[in-house]
Amino acid sequence: MCVNPIFLNQITVSIKTPTKRYIVILFQPVTLTCNYQTSATLPPTVLWKYKSYCRDPIQAALNPSSAENVLAQSNPNYDPNIECSDSARTVRNVASKSGSSVTLGPDYQGRKISIINNADLNIAQTAWGDSGVYFCLVSSSQDLSGNGEAYTELIVLGKLHLWDYMHSY
Repeated sequence: MCVNPIFLNQITVSIKTPTKRYIVILFQPVTLTCNYQTSATLPPTVLWKYKSYCRDPIQAALNPSSAENVLAQSNPNYDPNIECSDSARTVRNVASKSGSSVTLGPDYQGRKISIINNADLNIAQTAWGDSGVYFCLVSSSQDLSGNGEAYTELIVLGKLHLWDYMHSY
């Protein structure tokens, strides 16, 4: 087997969000975990991006016979709640971290949101509009390959929604 020596020292990044879905009550804190590994020597830039759901996951759970749910059941790699074009939903930068400096996106100014540890997104008080899909993106000018992003879901429930959600399963 011949291996190109240029790839032996290639720097890569690997990202994982170990929890795929967080369910929290309105106004409660949450920390979305993002773990990454890189062989880069310089600290990477971390960006958390919010994307609204393509359709409401609570309504989808309450309507299991919908066409989207039937399609999802026949294709386990397809999730109609999160897979749609960005032009069909809201996309916002939540926060970014470069070195030790954290910058909030314009829609999150004034909120107690930060990137803690290496890349975890901490929201001190969840709000109605926080339900959605959160993408953790990690990049370094030294990273030449690898998976630079991973996602997790956040569902924010009020007391009424919690009752509906808990009784839909």
